Amino acid sequence: MELTIAKYAQLANRKSWIITHSGADWKPEYEQELAGIDKELAELRKVIDEYQKGMAGK
Repeated sequence: MELTIAKYAQLANRKSWIITHSGADWKPEYEQELAGIDKELAELRKVIDEYQKGMAGK
């Protein structure tokens, strides 16, 4: 689970960096990268939420 959370944090950090630092330097490939990041974040979020539900039941 630690690796899942670390990966989620890494992706969220990359997304944040792209959004806050690209501005006038926006590159078309950022759009595709952000779409991939959003997809992976959604998948990881499901895993994290399921883990938390399981931990809450203990």
